[in-house]
Amino acid sequence: ESGAGKTEASKHVMRYVAAVSTAKQKGEIEHIKNMLLASNPLLEAFGNAKTNRNDNSSRFGKYMEINFDFKFEPAGGNIHNYLLEKARVVKQQAGERNFHIFYQLLAGASDQLLDKLKLTRDPRAFAYLSQGGDAAVPGMNDKANFAEVQKAAHELGLDNGLMDTLYTIVAAVVHIGQVKFEAVGDACKVSSSLATLAGLLGIAEAELTKALTVRVVAARGEVFETKLTAEAAAYARDALAKAVYDRLFSNLVTKINERIAVKHTGGETKAMTMGVLDIYGFEIFSSNGFEQFCINYCNEKLQQLFIELTLKQEQDEYQAEGIAWNPVEYFNNKIICDLVEARPNGIIASLDEESIRPGDKSDATWLDKMRTTFNTHKHFKTRTGPQDRSLPEGTFKLIHYAGEVLYTANGFMDKNTDTLFKDLSRLMFKSSNVILREQFPEGDESTWAGAAKRPPTAGKTFVTSMQAMIETLNTKVPSYVRCIKPNQRKIPKRIEDDMLRHQVQYLGLVENVRVRRAGFCFREAIPEFFQRYRLLSPNTYPRWKGSDVDGISTIMSAMGVSAAAYQIGRTKLFIKNPVTVFRLEEERDVKIESIVIRLQTAFRLHRIRKEISNYYSELLKKFGNVAKDPHLGYRTSWPKHGPVLNEAEAFLKRVYKNWWARKKILGLSDERRQLMRLQLLAHEFLGKKKQGFKLSSAFPSLLLTHPGLSSFEANYGRALFTCETIKVSSKGKPLRRFLIMTSEAVYRTDPKFKIAPRRVTTIKTITSVSVSKFADRMVVLHTAEPAHDSVLCVAASGDGLPQFLANLYVACRDLGIKLPINVLDTITYNNTRKATAAPKTMNFRENPAGIPGTIWKNNSVLYA
Repeated sequence: ESGAGKTEASKHVMRYVAAVSTAKQKGEIEHIKNMLLASNPLLEAFGNAKTNRNDNSSRFGKYMEINFDFKFEPAGGNIHNYLLEKARVVKQQAGERNFHIFYQLLAGASDQLLDKLKLTRDPRAFAYLSQGGDAAVPGMNDKANFAEVQKAAHELGLDNGLMDTLYTIVAAVVHIGQVKFEAVGDACKVSSSLATLAGLLGIAEAELTKALTVRVVAARGEVFETKLTAEAAAYARDALAKAVYDRLFSNLVTKINERIAVKHTGGETKAMTMGVLDIYGFEIFSSNGFEQFCINYCNEKLQQLFIELTLKQEQDEYQAEGIAWNPVEYFNNKIICDLVEARPNGIIASLDEESIRPGDKSDATWLDKMRTTFNTHKHFKTRTGPQDRSLPEGTFKLIHYAGEVLYTANGFMDKNTDTLFKDLSRLMFKSSNVILREQFPEGDESTWAGAAKRPPTAGKTFVTSMQAMIETLNTKVPSYVRCIKPNQRKIPKRIEDDMLRHQVQYLGLVENVRVRRAGFCFREAIPEFFQRYRLLSPNTYPRWKGSDVDGISTIMSAMGVSAAAYQIGRTKLFIKNPVTVFRLEEERDVKIESIVIRLQTAFRLHRIRKEISNYYSELLKKFGNVAKDPHLGYRTSWPKHGPVLNEAEAFLKRVYKNWWARKKILGLSDERRQLMRLQLLAHEFLGKKKQGFKLSSAFPSLLLTHPGLSSFEANYGRALFTCETIKVSSKGKPLRRFLIMTSEAVYRTDPKFKIAPRRVTTIKTITSVSVSKFADRMVVLHTAEPAHDSVLCVAASGDGLPQFLANLYVACRDLGIKLPINVLDTITYNNTRKATAAPKTMNFRENPAGIPGTIWKNNSVLYA
């Protein structure tokens, strides 16, 4: 139905396509989407109008192709337009309007543009815009819609100069309607100046006046001028207005197509095309003419296609496949399509024949011939004679699939021949307006000699375009949006039951539901179905030796699908309910995931085994002879590998390092090995904790060579560590001493090796050791006896602190004591020999002398 919402539905489809496109970050694709959407406001402005059944009725047919690239992003589009109702330009019924653009231009254009176009804002001032009465439409803002048109034109890249030219032509059509003629005998004259109109058309005023009032006829090599009557001149005027606007609309479609066309960039080609068909709905007006006849014929063709795709083909397929089926009866409107388009005996063929034959001809004679030709056709009715009053005079009735429509024959022949005098075409071709000149190529006199004598009629052209459209639609997979009109009052939230019932009935929806309910929602060729779902049964996957039909039965049995839920035809399988198909697909997805996981696992294992094999082969090449290398392969690089071998390589490196260390250590003397062990112990205590500590310089040769050392060892045991040291007394004075450590005690002797009890700290009494984190040599030996801590600066020359700590730790360990060694910022101690005395704190600061082991300021400050 006209006004059911087809245009709005098509815009929703286009907006949906734009919304779901994923590449919003890509500017070019976003621009293409915006251009496709922007074509709607422009085409609606120039091609839609208010009718008594629809405030925004499409007065043309539109088929938009949206092209997608190989990534399924919009890449461009193309628009096909069909039969603009150009008669509306010059005549509208009561309550209707001309095309929207006329009113939008008057309401939204600037004062400067209207002055330039010689227009005013009141539509009632213009003949072509005021025939329907009040031009205002409730809920429609022409000014805002004009701004939307401007915005859409900008989005499409139609510059201001081009749009001004289009508006100039629109204004010229308005001014053509203002031309009036006065009868002068058998001739006529223009009753007002044509200067404004001639200026807008870009032609001379005198030539325009002559073209509208005089017809030039060429016959038998001679040229005659025939003056037109006022009635004939008015016909020529209206014919010019219709031609100019109709061709302007086609030109606009061409301009839009140039902007939205797919841009070929080389290798990329369009991968898929989606068509959106938005075409005029079925119309029944109080007066129905040639345009309604063509529009309703178009709807008959689309209904025929719907029947073919949803009712006839489906039932024919069941019968061809041998499926048990009770046929559903339906009305096939092919009989009506044949009545209109069949040649040589259809209505269009008879109209063409009458239009082109020589002699007297009229709509009445054509109607008489149709009465004779179609008097027995059950879908055609007209008067049977002068006494028949069943229909108005000069009318005929067609019983369409959507209802009976009474057509007025008057005007059919003129609109079918679509006559535009060559004088007017020639004049338009002389226009200084480039677009207007392009629209009238037949006005070029240089092409007349070899041109065909008679162009195709409007009816034949429309039939041909409809047949081409149906051929195009037959190449697509159709999806229908059925638009149901709820009421005739054009108001929301009101449903008229009778109207809905009528639409559901004539659209064939009842029969379609019956076929769907009784039929099968899914069909697939037997081999394809078996191959797709064979993995659902362990009996058919991975190997099956039986036929495909038996395999399908096995699959259905394994899935628990009853025999009543499907049928197997001669070449296809049919499934009744969607739930069955959904379940098959879900189970197939689960099975595929399981198979894929197994395949991935096997492939990954293959890759891992190959990588491991290559890695160990390379490892063997690099480390096969490292035992003969002086460095034992220490400088050899390890083979590269993936993450899978990270843990294995870490393990191998540990094994290699242990082997390397063992080989290195076994080659050392016992003394050297013992020294290395001590160095590693020192590193464990001080590494990354004490400033200035280096493993390579941690054990300098500090042993004393004093002659008294021999007698000392004879009395107290072998010295494990000896060096010069500075002891800090209980009063804080630094005193120089010899530090000697045996396996039993730590001794602090004077240079004469005198041993006093207070200078001896037994190993067993040492509870912990504290050193600072700074680059000094201070150490505090904390003892179990209160206030008897020892504060020492080990090795006045050379860094003997690490060596002392390592030997002390080993001595404690040999006695079964685990000695804590603390690395601190500040050290708290008590060496006062008085248990009640408060602990002291050792702070550290930079040595101004820069020489370790120096004493400064009256022996009160020690720089270690």
